[in-house]
Amino acid sequence: MEILSQLGQSIVVRPYVFTFLVAYLFLAHRLWGWPRTLLWLISGYTIAWASEYSSIHNGFPYGEYHYIYESMLGELMVAGVPFFDSLSYPFLIFAGYSTAEFFMRSNVRSTQAEQESLLHLVKRTLLGALLTMLLDMIIDPVATMGDKWFLGKIHYYAHPGIYFGVPWSNFAGWFLVAFAVIVFNELCWKRFFRNNCPIALLSHCTKNWLYPAFFISIVLFNIAVTFWISAWKLGMVS
Repeated sequence: MEILSQLGQSIVVRPYVFTFLVAYLFLAHRLWGWPRTLLWLISGYTIAWASEYSSIHNGFPYGEYHYIYESMLGELMVAGVPFFDSLSYPFLIFAGYSTAEFFMRSNVRSTQAEQESLLHLVKRTLLGALLTMLLDMIIDPVATMGDKWFLGKIHYYAHPGIYFGVPWSNFAGWFLVAFAVIVFNELCWKRFFRNNCPIALLSHCTKNWLYPAFFISIVLFNIAVTFWISAWKLGMVS
């Protein structure tokens, strides 16, 4: 019951996270079906949690940072990592990955064999990881200013960086983690599913703007918060 209470508190305090999560479930299920959607969610959360646990203990891969637990009283924690935080990774990486696939699939003249080639796989994995990292370059700086909005001051970097207080190692870490999540799921799709998932993207992503719109909605939400707290320079850069 205590865990359910903590989960409920996290949902109440972080409704934007769970709103984006519901949007992910809708879009991913529409694109992939439930098995792949849940695999992405569970594996994305697990890899993200491990990366955060590692960073708060040894500084890898994001650089050393620490949570301020007094600002998250009553919220669900998993071995010192906020549940809602790791839960954000699957839908953020999905936003980057599906947007990358949207643009790569826009070349309708290319054959399915070309689109399912190893080169295409490498390109969409790298582009998906890059777009996810760019999302974090918008999200993380405003998150470090959480004391100015409803996020709250929930973490700090032991060695703040020059990019609005965020070290470059953080963005490298996001690229690495996004890359790992995408590769893990791609390998599982090829190994355990009869049809590799990106084939479904061919018919959906090239015709449906919902997927890049999801990416853009996350961007606009964070930029809106940035201007709301009068962080004008960060807002313009974002």
